[in-house]
Amino acid sequence: MARNYCMHALLLVLIALTSGARASGDEVVLITGATGRTGALVYNLLKKDGYTIRGIVRSVDKAREVLDCSSCDTGDGIYVGDVTDETTLTTPMEGVTRLIILSGSVPLKADNGTYYFPPGGYPKDVDFNGVKKQVIAAKKAGVKHVLLVSSMGTTTPNSFLDRLGNGQALFYKLNGEAALMSAGLPFTIVKPAGLLGEELPAGTRRLVIGHDDHLMDGVTSMAIPRADVADVLKEAIKQPMEATQNIRFDLSSDPTRPATGDFRKLFEDAGNLSADDDDGSKISLA
Repeated sequence: MARNYCMHALLLVLIALTSGARASGDEVVLITGATGRTGALVYNLLKKDGYTIRGIVRSVDKAREVLDCSSCDTGDGIYVGDVTDETTLTTPMEGVTRLIILSGSVPLKADNGTYYFPPGGYPKDVDFNGVKKQVIAAKKAGVKHVLLVSSMGTTTPNSFLDRLGNGQALFYKLNGEAALMSAGLPFTIVKPAGLLGEELPAGTRRLVIGHDDHLMDGVTSMAIPRADVADVLKEAIKQPMEATQNIRFDLSSDPTRPATGDFRKLFEDAGNLSADDDDGSKISLA
């Protein structure tokens, strides 16, 4: 009787442990730019869904403000680092299965109304060399899948965003994409339109995908809530890896159409270049 009781208790413990592993999917997800406006949304969404999440941040104080972390230190998966300094990337990458790159250069506005980038924070430093360094570190660590958030508009040379602060941001974002695509790692590259504020909820607009900036030809609204971008990244983690890897797509939204939440169809269309309409756009069912 006692032996049967012990065996039954052991079985219950094993079931509980197994259920916990399934909840996280045995995934360890690292987010760079985790305290950014989109990064914090992704971090908190995935943590709420039971994933083991790590974040590389520039400021622990900022992490305490915007991330769902308790101690907000390495024991809590929060690492202070700089994507332009490869020596700060090695430890956070250990044991990681997926990397989400949400780091990005940010122009600052001067008193005279012009824009500039801080030293070491130019698009070449962050959006190109910083992405390259993250990809190299990920490959060395055996990361299985890298997700990169870039931007639409990369087919237009010397656009107004490129001229902002004379940083050529979109040019270097495109080069960052190329660095990832040539690294031999499974990748997902999301290129959103203009980002709307965090106060706008996800799942209220039809998501629209396309390729090579054809969505910029007046097909739809050239804006998407940050929460929807965060949702797409979350779903890219939740979907089977083979469904989301090695695809690159533009992402916008249509406020006149309702969302349906069919992310499987979204990623299917995103990976199917031949599915584009004549104007280069493809309205997903998400």
